[in-house]
Amino acid sequence: MTLLFLSLAGIIAIIVILVSAKFIKAGFDARGEVKEEQRKEQLKQEDEEILDKLKEKNLSPEDLKKIYEDLQKKK
Repeated sequence: MTLLFLSLAGIIAIIVILVSAKFIKAGFDARGEVKEEQRKEQLKQEDEEILDKLKEKNLSPEDLKKIYEDLQKKK
């Protein structure tokens, strides 16, 4: 009788773990997507700040072209 209850408890535990694992994995994936979106948003905001600073400096077209080429080399 004890063996029956132990095996039943084991089967229930395995089923719970298998069902939960799918949702836990989905949660980790969603968290990764949120972090990636936050990182992209932060980079976009930094780029906009840099562009605003460049606009304030009233640079010549040659200077802007040189800055653009330097940025392309870094990528």
